[in-house]
Amino acid sequence: MRKEYDAIVVGAGPGGSVAARELARQGFSVLLLEKRERVGYPVRCGEASTTFADLQNFGPIPDECIESNINGLFVYGPQGTEIDYYKKDVGVMLNREKFDPCLAELAKKDGAELLTFARASALSDVENGFRTVTVVTASGTENVKARVVIAADGVESLIGRMAKIPSGQKPGFSCCGVDIKVEGILTNPEYLTFWQGHDWINDGYIWSFPKVRSNTTNFGAGFLIPKTEGPSILEVTMDWLNRLFPNAKILGTVGGVIPVSGNLEHYVADSLALVGDAAHHTNPLTGGGISAAMRAGRHAAKIIGEGLRTNNLSKEFLLQYETLVEEDFGKSHRKQLKFRRFLLEQNKEDQVNTYHFLNAALGKNGKKLDLLIHPMRSLKVIRDYIKFK
Repeated sequence: MRKEYDAIVVGAGPGGSVAARELARQGFSVLLLEKRERVGYPVRCGEASTTFADLQNFGPIPDECIESNINGLFVYGPQGTEIDYYKKDVGVMLNREKFDPCLAELAKKDGAELLTFARASALSDVENGFRTVTVVTASGTENVKARVVIAADGVESLIGRMAKIPSGQKPGFSCCGVDIKVEGILTNPEYLTFWQGHDWINDGYIWSFPKVRSNTTNFGAGFLIPKTEGPSILEVTMDWLNRLFPNAKILGTVGGVIPVSGNLEHYVADSLALVGDAAHHTNPLTGGGISAAMRAGRHAAKIIGEGLRTNNLSKEFLLQYETLVEEDFGKSHRKQLKFRRFLLEQNKEDQVNTYHFLNAALGKNGKKLDLLIHPMRSLKVIRDYIKFK
């Protein structure tokens, strides 16, 4: 490590690596810190993401990073309702153990310095145009200065809290989840499969995501952090795995917290910006955050690059980054947050009606005519959603 950089990026996940690469491409000195010994390990997500074509905008991404092409979603709802949504190339299943290191290596090739097993333990206020990051490595502790710091340090976002940004997770706005790696393909290899609603898990969902290349499935479950005691998410996930696929062979298990609050109100400060899970950039309906993190990383690098060139890294200037994110996916996330709350707060009868409506409107075998055959049901769903606050 040098003693001084234009930018320090904390966290070599997709958002951090993209931000580091974009700044390095602009000619700035960048230090990318990863607290683990290996980038991308252990994997702590379901690994479903956006289309392969979209990923290539941040690439080149080699084929070996892609486990499966996804052509649709299948949702088992309450009381036997189903949604079979078909859309070719709607997304992919990733191998994060290969994908994340790929993005970090692209950042290195374009000039960023990558340091693994390096933990950012402290952050100073802005002093003479610099923030100081205390970095703990296997060989000791060093203080490193940077004109700007990007916190891409995940759901815990210690850097954000050190900068007095209220980025911590709050019960009711966060999910706890467990993902189990299972041998073989459990469900349709071209679809992401979900179980949601009053007959399954109402304040979350169960998932089965196929990884065809490695012949495994990511099976998991997640629900909003409860206010009262009850079975743990691990117990719940194992129970559903045993019920749905009693002979499944388990290869590994991981768990974690997923922010589903929608984007933080503000996630910049003087000479500081949060990216990805740290800024709650995850989709509040699905919990997915890989694509949003990468897009946020690029937006952050664009505005921060302008700030470095003009020597203006004030909070007021960096708010332009929040504006770009808002236009890209912030508005969409707020709509999806509303729909999640609407669906979860419905009683079983209303939820069944909503699933019938969604299958008629979106389902592969749904008939748009059904919306007219059952006009009162359709109108009730639309009216209830519009009135929902």
